[in-house]
Amino acid sequence: MSGAGRVILLNVDLNVRHLLSDKGGEQLCFDDMASAGQLFVELEQMNYQVDAMLLGVQLKEPVRIAQRIHSMGRDIPLLILTEPARYEQLRQALKFAPFLGNHVVPWSTGELGKLPGILIETVIRTQKRRAYRGSIAAAQKRLGDVQRERPQVTHYLDRLLDHAPIGVLNVDIQGAVLGLNRRASQILRLTEREALGTSLFDFFPEPDREKLRNMIAQCVAPTRMRRPKVFDISSSVGTVCFIEVMASSLVDRSGQLGATVILQDVSGRVRAEQERREAEEALRISERRYRELVQTMSEALALTDEQHFITYVNESFCDMFGYSSDEVIGKNLLNFVHQDDYDIMRQRMSKPVRISGVQRYETAWVTKQGEKIYTLTSPKRIFDTDNQYVGCLGVFTDITERKQVEEREKKHMVELAHVSRVTTIGEMSSQIAHELAQPLTAIAGLSTGCVKMLRAGTGDREEILESLTDINQQANRAREIVVRLRNFVRNEEMRYAPIELNELVRTVVNLVEVEARWNQLPVSLQLSEPLSATCGDRILIEQVVLNLVRNGIEAMHHTEKERRRLTIRTSQPQADKLLVEVIDTGSGITEENLKQIFEPFFTTKSDGMGMGLVISRSIIDAHGGCLSARSNKQGGATFSFTLPTGGSDSDHAIG
Repeated sequence: MSGAGRVILLNVDLNVRHLLSDKGGEQLCFDDMASAGQLFVELEQMNYQVDAMLLGVQLKEPVRIAQRIHSMGRDIPLLILTEPARYEQLRQALKFAPFLGNHVVPWSTGELGKLPGILIETVIRTQKRRAYRGSIAAAQKRLGDVQRERPQVTHYLDRLLDHAPIGVLNVDIQGAVLGLNRRASQILRLTEREALGTSLFDFFPEPDREKLRNMIAQCVAPTRMRRPKVFDISSSVGTVCFIEVMASSLVDRSGQLGATVILQDVSGRVRAEQERREAEEALRISERRYRELVQTMSEALALTDEQHFITYVNESFCDMFGYSSDEVIGKNLLNFVHQDDYDIMRQRMSKPVRISGVQRYETAWVTKQGEKIYTLTSPKRIFDTDNQYVGCLGVFTDITERKQVEEREKKHMVELAHVSRVTTIGEMSSQIAHELAQPLTAIAGLSTGCVKMLRAGTGDREEILESLTDINQQANRAREIVVRLRNFVRNEEMRYAPIELNELVRTVVNLVEVEARWNQLPVSLQLSEPLSATCGDRILIEQVVLNLVRNGIEAMHHTEKERRRLTIRTSQPQADKLLVEVIDTGSGITEENLKQIFEPFFTTKSDGMGMGLVISRSIIDAHGGCLSARSNKQGGATFSFTLPTGGSDSDHAIG
């Protein structure tokens, strides 16, 4: 030996250090390194020769450290201390480890007594190898460029492998781990020492182990197409973890077969796939439930496109209209609308604009059997992201039976109203007779005078013509009274038509003019001008106003004459609402009577039936309005009712 050999000790136990010092004598000198980081720094800056290196048992990644030292271009023999039980595992790992030569060997702690001698022999071989280098200088010069590049390449490949985002393991044909990179250690939650020699199969669930064995056994067959497989190793690593595994053949320096296993953590991908499948399943369940709900709902449902052609109907629609779904799909929805509502329905459907809130209206339809049915129609217009109309979802509730009941009730109400009008005219018969007597008396007197003048030959033509003109005027006056009475008491079905409310009020005042004079009370009209038109049955609305006016007149029978006053007021408090108020100065209405005043057969009159206000409220309700009563603070009472504005009853949606 040319001199004491220099040996670096990395993380070597103190007892081993003393052993080496005692038996190494003057042949060995030692440099202790506390960590791998310190070692790498020293190797980068070192200007002296190192003859050997010893790695301690406590190092967790001895193979990776050996690869790093070798990649730095340091041709230093390494001995790696290991427990006897792990010796063979480490030896196999070193055989398959990339970028390592034959001068990296394991040493069992069971043979520490021989370690100093082995180190001395290693140092001697190293020093001799350096001495021989002078004789092959020329060859080294020719290979210099290659030798200088080799450490850079191996260093790059080593760093690339160790920092790869996928796990790489080398295993023998039985699955024992021979080496692994840092990512594989992270995936399996193991250090290098813990992994070396361990069966890779132990990290996989029992049902998957045979599949993994087959992968490794088959990877040596070059003609077989190898496909990656996904395994769940959550139970082994203690957290949710799915890895994709692919194996390829591996041959060590001695020709022994093994496998390189690629591990890729695909937990995020698997989780996303599971979430996608769960979302798809939830969507399928939701669609199935929605389909079942739509098919079993009692309301009819129809879906139309932007041209109002039907694209879908549920079973209730088919039951309601008597068609099969094949018979209606592709047809225009207007084809099923009754002619009474065809124009208004076409007008509604021609304006596909967004409407806030829920719109509902009554519609008449024709079934396959030609029957007329009514529905409460609720359309929901559908728009795309560009605010373009793409269709409509219509929900139709069958109200045919309700409409039939309403028609019967309306007919009954009309009959009651007629009886009430006839009764009212009977009660006013003396006033009516008096009103008719005036023009008839005038006619009788004028006609008698004309007859006398003609017989006596004393009257000139102009005088007789003037008398005949007066007779004609009085006859027309009597005719108007009779026509008004005849129209008022006629018994017909409800006829909806536009009504000028102020003109209707004036007509009623003409009917009660005589009764008002008899009771010595003035009638004051406060009519708002202009006033929007309403729609309804004119005779029925006249009956309501007449009933309220006559009630007001009767309420002032016991009021002092100078305080008697009846006021009829019209107004339009809202754009879609008209208001009529009849105000008297009578004794008013008690709180107790206000609670019962609209109940059938309740009356405060000694000869009353208690049906007038009931019928009046029914009439106003049928016209979409509201009738109410209140006592005035100054005395008397106010009866008022509202009516909707509009020219047609079909113009008003419900809701």
